[in-house]
Amino acid sequence: MKPEQVKSVLGMLKLVFHFEELNESDLVNAANLCWDDFEDAVQSVTAERIKADYIITRNVRDFKNSKVTAFTPTEYLARR
Repeated sequence: MKPEQVKSVLGMLKLVFHFEELNESDLVNAANLCWDDFEDAVQSVTAERIKADYIITRNVRDFKNSKVTAFTPTEYLARR
């Protein structure tokens, strides 16, 4: 996306979601998980730290070992 499109999308997302900060302990804890995908591990440990209810992702199977339950967007919306 072009920068202006990114700004627009982020503006809309901020109306619905709260964005959390990433910290050093999230990175260390994610590395300690030894997952194949470090980015997914970071999301998982950050979600756990902030006591998130769910992780919304298109790739649920990468979060099978997450302590926070992952749903696809469709699965999540079906629960609402």
